[in-house]
Amino acid sequence: MEDNLDTALRQKHIKALILDMDGVVTQTARLHAQAWKRMFDAYLQQRGKRENKTYYPLTIATDYRKYIDGIPRYDGVRNFLASRTIVLPEGEPTDEPGKETIAGLGNLKNIYFKELLTTIGAEAYPDTIAWLTQQRAKGMRTAIISASKNSKTILASAGVKGLFDAVVDGIVAVELGLKGKPAPDIFMEAARQLDVQPDEAAVFEDALAGVEAGRAGNFALIVGVDRTNDGNALKQHGADLVIRNFPTDKETMTNPSGTKLQKREASELPSILPHINKLLDSKTPAVFLDYDGCLTPIVKQPEMAVLSPEMREVLEHLSRVCTVAIVSGRDRRNVAQLVNLENLFYAGSHGFDISGPDGMHIEPGGAAEALPALDEADVILKEKLKDVEGSIVERKRYAIAVHFRNVADEQVAIVDQAVEDVLILFPQLKKGLGKKIYELKPNLNWHKGKAVLWLMDTLHLNRSDILPIYIGDDITDEDAFASLQGTGTGILVGAHDDKTAASYSLKDVDEVRIFLQKLTDVVNSRRDA
Repeated sequence: MEDNLDTALRQKHIKALILDMDGVVTQTARLHAQAWKRMFDAYLQQRGKRENKTYYPLTIATDYRKYIDGIPRYDGVRNFLASRTIVLPEGEPTDEPGKETIAGLGNLKNIYFKELLTTIGAEAYPDTIAWLTQQRAKGMRTAIISASKNSKTILASAGVKGLFDAVVDGIVAVELGLKGKPAPDIFMEAARQLDVQPDEAAVFEDALAGVEAGRAGNFALIVGVDRTNDGNALKQHGADLVIRNFPTDKETMTNPSGTKLQKREASELPSILPHINKLLDSKTPAVFLDYDGCLTPIVKQPEMAVLSPEMREVLEHLSRVCTVAIVSGRDRRNVAQLVNLENLFYAGSHGFDISGPDGMHIEPGGAAEALPALDEADVILKEKLKDVEGSIVERKRYAIAVHFRNVADEQVAIVDQAVEDVLILFPQLKKGLGKKIYELKPNLNWHKGKAVLWLMDTLHLNRSDILPIYIGDDITDEDAFASLQGTGTGILVGAHDDKTAASYSLKDVDEVRIFLQKLTDVVNSRRDA
């Protein structure tokens, strides 16, 4: 469906793009949902004790999506309370947060949200920003809409304020007397500010009420942005097209070297094997490798991924002539035990935990503060998925891996929802994607690419005579490919479900072993010359 988006824009002669903020541009939906749940659950518990009655707490998967998501705050309070047959006085916008009125509860939710925004901050979806930057370069006008009165703070926190010609948020809606979604008022005002008619504009929404609003306003194209595996519902409520991500043929993002990041299909990558001598030229390699899928084949059970004696021997020989580091999502201790070579460097948990020869050990990503959240999330996930046959919840020091490779297709949605529910509860965590695996990691700006750059700096490898090489097979390795693009070389093993920032390819683990052996031979031959 993503490939059809640009075609649809051309066919509809679209002149302007109107994007919802939460869930489409910025990743604050989880912060909002957690703030709502914290506020409502406490209120319902307190009211239940007072009335000697049981009120069911807010459920993110159903209640939040149905009654709250995408609509003005006080409307959300009123809608959800009605679902529990509770009626409260409206109150005034100046009501004390927590006062037993619609406004008072809404104000308390806003306090909780601002606390989360301050401590965690907002992030923009990279795919949205890359695609939007492309569209603006083509002359497309852009607006962002939101029911939130905190939109300017959120956009500033995410660093995307300058990407929009118009901002229509909760403050503007109050000033102009605009009705909330599913009424189309806020979209109509955005179109007015962009000086276009609805039949010249496309609406991008992740909320059901939002696509209904776009349809009610007779906009030319309604695009549902499916971040939560709810594409069918988006279509049923009025989306013309549903996308999971925004398409970016040539990424407009840049890597740490400042060069434009280029991505392409795995099938377009040439094999590295015929190019080893030319690649190295007169440089010495510094080799960084993922473990699963690169040094061992992908297997059904993580503990079955055992390094072959042949691969271990090749790694040992390579480590005698250059720096070698294993960068893995596995726990550092686990991957170090599996490889069992003392003169290698090991970056476990996607680089949050790093060790090396001579007793080196450091945890550079600052993930320790997320340990309590990981502990609680691990317990909840295991309980939620205990009856899903084939699922594995694997706790690591700084991550939780949720494997669904062996889960029946019809039950994968249960795994998806369990992970999303837990992420709502713990904004200290974020989701990483892999091959038939979700990983819950600390919600920090740290990843395999940052770990590689940290190692290069720490080990004094940022020199003109060193060529950093990263070998990976998974989406989690793309951060490393991107970080080295322009200064080093990324090699993709096999393929994954997205475009890649790697420059070369290898077919499988056997070809990795052949490449490492040839790399060793080339370095040795130059030393002997």
